[in-house]
Amino acid sequence: MAVNFKKYSAGYLDKCVTVLGDAFVSNPLHVSAFGRGRLDQNRLFFRIGIKHMFVGQSFVALDNDEVCGYVHFNAWPYCLPAPEQIPNIVANTLTPLGEALPKVIQWFARWCHLDPDEPHVHLGPIGVAPARQGRGIGTGLMHCYINHLEEEKSAGYLETDRPENVEFYERFGFFVRRNEELIGVPIWHMWRPASA
Repeated sequence: MAVNFKKYSAGYLDKCVTVLGDAFVSNPLHVSAFGRGRLDQNRLFFRIGIKHMFVGQSFVALDNDEVCGYVHFNAWPYCLPAPEQIPNIVANTLTPLGEALPKVIQWFARWCHLDPDEPHVHLGPIGVAPARQGRGIGTGLMHCYINHLEEEKSAGYLETDRPENVEFYERFGFFVRRNEELIGVPIWHMWRPASA
């Protein structure tokens, strides 16, 4: 049966938490923030994110009704909180992350500060179960996002901490707008013009 894509609903929460935690556990930014191999922290992070922070649109990739991928995107100016809102968010939502909290605060405060002032639709997270990567599922999830950008005639924006992902996103019309180091990890901030 072919993989199909449908809008996220709360019944998919646990499966999406597992998929995202497994997909991101080896990402450099997540290793720096949570430690190597910390599936527990990564899954907790995504459980908090999906339940409290990932407002906007989300889709799941399903193979035989099994969740194998997830994508989220949200329109500016609601895609990230204003930097001054970070302390309140930390106090109300992120405290379960414990010892990872200082790095997570630094990470999110920087991303909030750099969020473009121009109208855009912000991508993230997007993840595919590790055993299912390389089979076009990530491309299918990206098409959910790109179709939305084209329908809305909107620019796109994302951050990535993997150099191989830069090339992947370039295939969809993104280019690197900024490159910097954050909590010891190279980060690429990428933009796709509305006219792409």
